[in-house]
This record gives sequence, C-alpha cells and structure tokens, in this order.
Amino acid sequence: MIESKTATGNCLLSYNILLLLVNSTLFFATQNVMLPVFPVYIMSIGGTERTVGLLVGVFSLSAVVFRVYFAKLAQRRQGKYLLGLAIFICSTAPLLYLVDLGWWYLVLVRVYHAASLSAFITASQTLLADLSTEQNRGRLFGYYNAASGVAMAVSPSLGNLVAVRWGYGAFFASVAMLGFAMIPAQLLLREPQTTPLGADQVAASISNMFKDRWIWTSSVSLFFVTMSIGALASFLPLQALALGLSEMGIYYTAFSLMFLMSGFISGLLSDKYGRKRAVLPFFILVVLGLALLIPLSNYVGLVLVGLLIGSGFGAINTVLLALVMDKTSPGGRSQAVSFFNNHFDLGFSTGAMLFGSIAAHSFGLLWAVMAGLTMLGFALLVFLLPSS
Repeated sequence: MIESKTATGNCLLSYNILLLLVNSTLFFATQNVMLPVFPVYIMSIGGTERTVGLLVGVFSLSAVVFRVYFAKLAQRRQGKYLLGLAIFICSTAPLLYLVDLGWWYLVLVRVYHAASLSAFITASQTLLADLSTEQNRGRLFGYYNAASGVAMAVSPSLGNLVAVRWGYGAFFASVAMLGFAMIPAQLLLREPQTTPLGADQVAASISNMFKDRWIWTSSVSLFFVTMSIGALASFLPLQALALGLSEMGIYYTAFSLMFLMSGFISGLLSDKYGRKRAVLPFFILVVLGLALLIPLSNYVGLVLVGLLIGSGFGAINTVLLALVMDKTSPGGRSQAVSFFNNHFDLGFSTGAMLFGSIAAHSFGLLWAVMAGLTMLGFALLVFLLPSS
C-alpha cells in the first residue's frame, strides 16, 4: 500500500501529492482559461464594464458563501468527495454559458460555477497541509502554486486562440473537456485516514480564526492584495482592448511564469529564513507593476507588468498560506483554509465589482488606487504581524 502521508526528504512527493498536483494543474487551467476571454465575451453579447465587474464579482462572492459549508465537510475528512464535486461542476458549468437566457441566467451560472472553486481549493489545500510538516510546508505549497502557474502560463493563450479562431462555442466546450480530464487522477486519489472531528471542535476552530493574530493579519493583508488582482481580471483586458493590444495572452503568460517561479522560490526561502521576512519584498513588486499600468501603451509594458505582478502575487499567496497553516492545528486546517481563501475571494470580488465606475472614468486612477490598497496590506504585515 502506498503511504499517504509525507513528512520530509524522499517522501516529499508522494503518490497522493502527485495526483493532487496533476488535478490542481488541470483545475486551475479551467479557471485561468476564462480570464482573457470571459470579459470580452460579455462585452460581445451587449455587456458593459459594470456588467463584467458584476459577473466576475458574483463568482468570487459566491465562492465565499459556498466555502463556509465546504470547510465543514473538509473538517470531517470528506475532501475526496469535495474534489469530485468540484470536478463535476467545472466540467458542466462551461457548457451552460452557451445558453442565452438573459443576464440573470448568467448570474446563476456564475454562482453554480463558483461552487467548484470553493470545493476544490478548500479540499486540496487542506489535504496538502495534512500531507506536509512545518519544515517542508513552504516548499509543498510552492509546488501547489507552481501547478497553478503552469496552468496560467498555458491556458489563457490557448483559450484566447480557440475563441478567436473557432468561436465561443468551441472555447466553452474545450473548458468542459479539461474538467473531464481530471476524472482518472480523482479515482486514484487516496484520502489520508484520520479520525473525524466532532461538531464542538469545528465550532471552536472557526472562532479561533478571529482571535489568532497570525491568521487574521495574514488574511486581511491578502484581502488588500487580491483587490488589485480582481480589478486586473475585470478591467485590464478592457484597457488593453481600448489601447489596441488584442493579444492579452502574453500578459497572462508573463504573469504565470513569474507566479510559478516566485511561488516555488519564496516557499523555499520562507522555510529557511521565516515567512514574514520572505514575503515583504514581494509587495513592492506588485505596487511597481500596478504603477506601470498607468502609462501603459504597448506590449513591452504589458509583459513587464505581468512579470512584476506575477512574481509578487505568487510569493505573497504562497508564503501567507504556509504561514496560516503553520499557526493552525490539524483539526482547524480546513477552517483556516476557508478563512484565508474567503479573504482572497472577498478581495477579488471587491476589486472586480466596486471599481467599475473608476475604470470607466480613468484606468490610470484605478491602478493608482489599487497600488495604495496593496501598500496598506504591506503595512498591516509590517506593523501588526509578530516577528517571530
């Protein structure tokens, strides 16, 4: 029988972790492939900047709501069930976009699609934390973010190519096929055998999230950073389109390559030198990338922005997640994952939904506001996060 737990050294990449990383790559491909295409698709069927922001934001807000329930399932060690649910939804939801029943129908499809994001991330990150130790957790979450980076490096450009050459029908069908490709690894995955927790332990872990300074400071700091990521997802494709920069895929390729590299490298650095010391410099890279969007005029600038923001965000997400897992007991990990990622999604949806008016007035002003909010997240870590 293949051992399902891994601690250090030669056991780092166990059978379960490899299967989890394979499906994580495919799952993140189904998510990232939508980034350059979905806003343009909405505009093509009569939407506006505010419509795009609403539909992107609804997705993230719905993920927050679903995650509260899914965290309880993961807490009771039903992670494989959650992964299966995520695979089913991300395989069927893309096909629903092809049915034209009005804007409220699209809102419902976005809500349904968001359940896959909540289920998969809650289950996969909880399982990964269970399969790691504090000594190798940064490295393992670096691998996990690298899987996301690989998906982001390839899928947006390919998705944009499919949409341009063969149309939106072929695009959404291709996204559904990526979901079905996750089934073999899901069937082979073995969930770690642990003792289920009682309801009283689950409730206690939820309340502890709001009392632990390490966890809430890291989560709120991430919230401010992901506001910028949400704004980028909604409004950067529209800014590029207005500037005549139709090949948005090169931005996502640059972003994802640096996301992959920085997530892995920062994970190693944080294992060796400490989480706080490793993460702070990467906030500056995100701010610089946002600042360069203000005078954006060509593809060189777009690629440079992708390199800076990708490297900064990849490290921030990796290291802060590892930090939260360090400070959480095994019994509270799924709730910590839920708490942390809810701040991610709340930030993302806030950035996507609340700044459409600013984007319609001035993209430059939008990115200046986002840079200021990112610096606020930096200040929270500097002044509120304990040093040890």
